Amino acid sequence: MILEPKTPWVQVEMSFDDKEESPYMIELPEDYRPAEKPYKAVSVVSDPGGEYAYGDVVVLPTHIIREIELSGNKFHLVERNHIMAVVRAE
Repeated sequence: MILEPKTPWVQVEMSFDDKEESPYMIELPEDYRPAEKPYKAVSVVSDPGGEYAYGDVVVLPTHIIREIELSGNKFHLVERNHIMAVVRAE
């Protein structure tokens, strides 16, 4: 399934800033959620405005990421004006 965002939305992928999972298991309550950072680095998948290219890494506030689930597929969208910075290699 393909999602085509419309302006002002940018589709992003959450995998850029994923952490490796520990091989150790700790039992926690079902409703436990670890504290999140107030920002996150994500990869751009699609930008209808053309300002960001596929694979660009952008930083944005965590709370504004919108998750959409359709037919078992998860997509993530953010509004363009919430993107704080682009990460570039030196």
